[in-house]
Amino acid sequence: MNSMSSFRHLGEKGREHLIFFTRFKTSRAATADKKRETMIIRWSVLLLALLCGVLAETRQDGRTWEDDVDKIGTKKLDDSTEEDDSDKYWKETKSSEEDDKDGNKHKPWLEIEDGQIFHGLINENDMSMVELHPKLKASDKDSGDAGKICQFRIMQKDVPFDAYVLNPNTGEGYIRARKELNCEDKKEYTFTIQAIDCGVPEKGIQEKKSHKATVRIQVNDVNEHGPEFTASGYEATVMEGKMYDNILKVEAEDRDCSPGFSQICSYEIVTPNVPFQISEDGIISNTEPLQYVDGHNYILTVTAYDCGQRRADLDVLVTITVKEQCHPGWKDFQKRIEYEPFSGTKALLPKVYLETCGEEVSDITTTFTLETSHIGKGCDRDTYSSSSLLKLCGASQGSIDLLPAPGLGSEWTQSLPTDEGHEGDQVFSFDGRQTGVEIPEGVVPKNLTNQFTIATWMKHRETFGGDKETILCKSDKKELNRHHYSLYVHNCKLMFLLRHDGGDLETFRPAEFHWKIPQVCDKQWHHYAITVDFPEVNLYVDGIPYSPFLVTDDWPLHPSKFDTRLTLGACWQGGDQEMSQYFRGELAGLLIHPGKTETRRVISCLHNCNESLEFHSFDETGPGSEVHFNPDQTQLFLRGEFTPKNPDNEAYTLDKYTKVLQKVAYQNGRQFPTPGMRALKIHTEVNCFDDETCIEVPDVDAYVMVLHPEEPTINLSGTDHLARRVAELDQGVAPFRDLRIVSTIVRDVEEEEEEELQEGGTTEVTPISHNLDACQITVDPPLESGKEELTVPKEDLARLRLEKSAATNGLVIKGVDTIANYEDILRKVVYRNSKAGDYFDRVLKLKCSEMNGRYESNEYAVELKVLHTLNVANPESHVKVAAAVAQNVPAQFIHSKGVQEAAVPHQVPQVVASSQSANVVTSLVIVICVGFLIFMIVLGVYRIRAANRRNMDSEWDQAGEPRMEWDSSDLTITVNPMDVEYEGAESDSSDDDDDSAHDDSDSSDDDDEPPREGRDSQLEWDNSTLSF
Repeated sequence: MNSMSSFRHLGEKGREHLIFFTRFKTSRAATADKKRETMIIRWSVLLLALLCGVLAETRQDGRTWEDDVDKIGTKKLDDSTEEDDSDKYWKETKSSEEDDKDGNKHKPWLEIEDGQIFHGLINENDMSMVELHPKLKASDKDSGDAGKICQFRIMQKDVPFDAYVLNPNTGEGYIRARKELNCEDKKEYTFTIQAIDCGVPEKGIQEKKSHKATVRIQVNDVNEHGPEFTASGYEATVMEGKMYDNILKVEAEDRDCSPGFSQICSYEIVTPNVPFQISEDGIISNTEPLQYVDGHNYILTVTAYDCGQRRADLDVLVTITVKEQCHPGWKDFQKRIEYEPFSGTKALLPKVYLETCGEEVSDITTTFTLETSHIGKGCDRDTYSSSSLLKLCGASQGSIDLLPAPGLGSEWTQSLPTDEGHEGDQVFSFDGRQTGVEIPEGVVPKNLTNQFTIATWMKHRETFGGDKETILCKSDKKELNRHHYSLYVHNCKLMFLLRHDGGDLETFRPAEFHWKIPQVCDKQWHHYAITVDFPEVNLYVDGIPYSPFLVTDDWPLHPSKFDTRLTLGACWQGGDQEMSQYFRGELAGLLIHPGKTETRRVISCLHNCNESLEFHSFDETGPGSEVHFNPDQTQLFLRGEFTPKNPDNEAYTLDKYTKVLQKVAYQNGRQFPTPGMRALKIHTEVNCFDDETCIEVPDVDAYVMVLHPEEPTINLSGTDHLARRVAELDQGVAPFRDLRIVSTIVRDVEEEEEEELQEGGTTEVTPISHNLDACQITVDPPLESGKEELTVPKEDLARLRLEKSAATNGLVIKGVDTIANYEDILRKVVYRNSKAGDYFDRVLKLKCSEMNGRYESNEYAVELKVLHTLNVANPESHVKVAAAVAQNVPAQFIHSKGVQEAAVPHQVPQVVASSQSANVVTSLVIVICVGFLIFMIVLGVYRIRAANRRNMDSEWDQAGEPRMEWDSSDLTITVNPMDVEYEGAESDSSDDDDDSAHDDSDSSDDDDEPPREGRDSQLEWDNSTLSF
């Protein structure tokens, strides 16, 4: 109790001294023990270093052995000391007591945890501040200058770094490179650093040093070096026709130090469009078999990229040589063979030869195939109608075209779908469900007799079910379903039914003929012709005859009072009153020729193509050779033997066979062929003396390109205005009597010919001669039945074998013939009008075409004026006629009696007058008008001169001539109201004066109405009989 009270009476300061003394006494003993342990550890380490022969003070990492000993001892001391408040107080008190001797109480320390090092990063070639982690910083608890950090010292001398104090107060510092560093020389630097405070020795304050810390700085690599190839170039040789996985390998290196920049990540072939590829490892391979003919060698430019995507500074060249391998086959030929229209024949393989690679060939067979199925109806044929082709083939007259192009006289085909192509006679499509038409009565005779021919082009589509598909059928119109004759397809068989009416009803007769041929269902165009010479019936398919495999007999038909109906594309069922058995496919050129069987020559001519393969060197083939064509001449077979055992064949070698082959040609006889491509395939089979090593010759795929022909321009010209009197129109006039038809083509001029052209153009117009196949005359408005007609001389139509179809709106002349013959017959076309007085004018238009409408002419129009007479007995009729014409109202006409206007449009009462009286009145009016006109001209000239004289005072005063004044207030001018004048007796002069038959009264009453084309705006007067 006393001790405690005495302890309290010590006071604050006394208590502190007592506590300090107690702790100091206790800790001193502990400290002495620790020091002894530390000294033992240090001497042990030093002794161990001496025993190991380590005499150098500094190691490679820049640290000394003494540092390690201090660290170990310190760590041991730290580990063995319990960090409590009393220990900390003791340390601080001890340090304070020691520092009191020199004035610097505390050591600076680096702010870094034990065992941690400073990590730094700097880019190569960069002398900027090193980025450290953690930041370089030191602290000192002293105050004043002794608490500042004045220096960071790098302990090693050979490192290219300097340490600097950034802020002495805060102890922040930094490290900077002394020179530009190169990662390729050294990637990393390790050294130790120590902080020193700002002790002032002059004042007796000694500087203190912190503990040492390790700094490790890594030099960051910059991608400054690109890949470099290990070789200046690479070469390799490959065999053509093979695929290689590894032709060669290119290799590149990179001098950068980091893995990201020193490794090669990819290679690339810079040369475009080459059949090679390169892997990431630099291995080059081909993407397709190489051919020697395509290129003897390939020079590739190859580059490399490192993983930093830096490209090589210098690319490398790789040369790959293709070694030729012997390939048997045809050599030196063109795959594209251009054919100029109307140029005759064109050799297909003029320089070809066969490479046998040293093998001896005993025989060879070559097949040429020209593909033309996509052109027109199987090949390039004349694009005329079937009736025109019959004429060209020399067939007899009388054939009837049941599928003509829609137009005048052939309206029944207007509802059928067509190909809209004008290629050949028009193709009509039948859907097999509802497409079928009726042939009008009178087109085909009711009785075909026992001899007739039916021909057509047909492309049959696939068949649904087993129903019949009718092409042509004649059946009862009502009550019964009897078929009199019918051509149809059933289950890919072509059948023809023919049942005669009347005769011996008890006798069986051949009635149904069956042909089973593959052409019916191959979906290709074929020409079918059935010739009937009852009871014999023959079928020709593409000109080749076929006999029926089955003929069925039947009873003749009983006589009937019912009419019949002829249908096309389906069959009419009279009992059901509906169409059935619809055809599915395309038809064209369906002809029927009653009373005549066409010859095989004509039938073959209808099928013949105008394009084909040509070969005429039969005399150059050797013994044992064979040459033959297919019927269309689109396939040619050529075989040659080269057997050396036979002395006769020794002279016939493969070279001679090749020369024969070089003369195979293509020809197209059409003046305007269908342009486009025709595929050409050449198949070759060879036999060798040694079968084990015999070669195989690959097929040749080429094509003939028919160039676009120069299209003709058909021009119709002639007089476009005619004026005729009523009496002449009643007798008939020829509106196209001076018609001219000229056809020209525009062709490009070659360079050497351009200099010869006067105007320096690059094209020239050349007249050509060709055929026409139709001309159509249309009348606007349509002809009035019973009053008007267009006629053509029948004898001329028969002589030229042309056909005429007439209708109310004109007529059509059809049939292929020359331009000269069409020009001649069109000039003879006559227009008649028995009621010409009812009209003022007529417009006739003419248009011609070639090749079934493929080329058409311009529209040539002739305006025919009707000249009317006037009644002199009634002068008011002159005024009425003039007024009617001036108002341009054709529906208003003048009567001769009472001179009243007609109430019904287009009804023209006749005006009866004598030609002589009309001419007298016309002459008087002309004399008066001409006199007044001359008088007014003279008067006008005189008054102009009088006005000029008034401005010339001196001259007019000396002349003294009295001035004349004209009073025209009472002047009355009478103008002839007539708009036509009558023609003279000469018909030739009427054509020249037809334009002067109208005056300008049309435009006098209405200024907004433009004058009519072809009418003169001035009056013309006939003053030939005027006497002065």
